[in-house]
Parts: sequence; structure tokens; C-alpha cells
Amino acid sequence: MSLQNNNGNVPGVMFFAAYVGSSMNPTLREPEIMEIMPYAGRPLRVGDVAFFLSPEADHPVVHRIVLVTPAGISTLGDNNTREDIFLLQPKDIRGRVVAAWRGRKRRKIAGGLQGRLTSRRLRWRRVLDRGVSPLLHPLYQVLSRGGLIARLLPAPFRPRVVVFRARGRDKFQLLLGQRIIGRYDDDRHQWQIRRPFRLFVDGRALPGQQDKDRP
Repeated sequence: MSLQNNNGNVPGVMFFAAYVGSSMNPTLREPEIMEIMPYAGRPLRVGDVAFFLSPEADHPVVHRIVLVTPAGISTLGDNNTREDIFLLQPKDIRGRVVAAWRGRKRRKIAGGLQGRLTSRRLRWRRVLDRGVSPLLHPLYQVLSRGGLIARLLPAPFRPRVVVFRARGRDKFQLLLGQRIIGRYDDDRHQWQIRRPFRLFVDGRALPGQQDKDRP
């Protein structure tokens, strides 16, 4: 999902919006700023990351276009396993995400054929991950739950928690150097930490975890 600024109401003018959510990870991550270009008559392409008004939600959504037919347009989040249940019409789509900003660093967001290849690569990575996880999951859980590796790490190499404000709420992320390795899921009330980085984190010290463990 995303938060749109007022420039998005001007037809044909590039605008910016803050990305919020996890459905487009790792292509987009909080709190990146999206650079969005209106289509302005250009054809909608399978593989584009589209910024649109969803008929199922009261806020704009950002997902990748996976099918364009006369009946409508199908979309799918790069981090989702199922296509969106609704079909969009061209009038619903306000633009395509062409870049993402984190501070002063800009990176391009692939669309069209390159975007299709990116989406396919991410899909296969999820399939492989599901195949390997059952074999390694028990050992990984034991090591990460104990927190031994995290406690042995020198302080400068330990992950750090950062907080930012989005949609009127504090959002927590976990950084290792400049890399985002986890975030707190407000809906599930738990931390989502990428493997294998949970090995380096003492979960008991994370914000939100103390409240969860409190009787």
C-alpha cells in the first residue's frame, strides 16, 4: 500500500508517495519514497509496478501487473502468492513506479519485460525457500531462540532498531549496517526477521516483544 501526495491529482505530472506495507518486498520497502510516472496514453505493460486505486480498499495500492485482457487488468504483489481478487480498469491506474528513493539514493524499479523476469525470479526463490525450509527450520529455531550467537556478537556488529513515523503510527525496522533485515508487523504483533539474520538478534530485547512477553 502507499500514501499519495497532492501531486498525484494532476494528470500527466510525475509525483511521489511513501511506500507502506510488505506486499511488494523486496522490490519496495518501508520507508522508501516512490517516484511515480503517469501513463499519459502509454500502454499498460505486464511487469510494470502500478500505483492504483483498489476497488477493495480505501487507499492506493502498489502491485505488479501480471495480465492485461479486454476484461480487465490482474495484479500481484511481489511478496504475495495469489493474484489480487479484483480486476482493474485502465482508469483505476494512476501511474507506474519507476524508481524508489531512500534518502538521497535512487534506484530504478524494473517494468515491462525486465519486471516480468524480476517477478518470476522472486517467485522461484519463494518456491526454493519453501523446499529447503523444512529441512533446516528446526535447527534454525533452536539456535535463534537461544540468542547465544546474538549475545556473543561485539556491540558494533549487532543489529540496531530504527523507528520512523508513517500514517500516524511508529514503525520499527531492524538494520544490520545499512541493510534492512526485519520489521515489526503491527497487524500480527510480532517481528518479521529475514533468515538467517534472526541468529544475530536477541528477540527479547526488541521493542514490542517485551509487551508480548508481559503476563
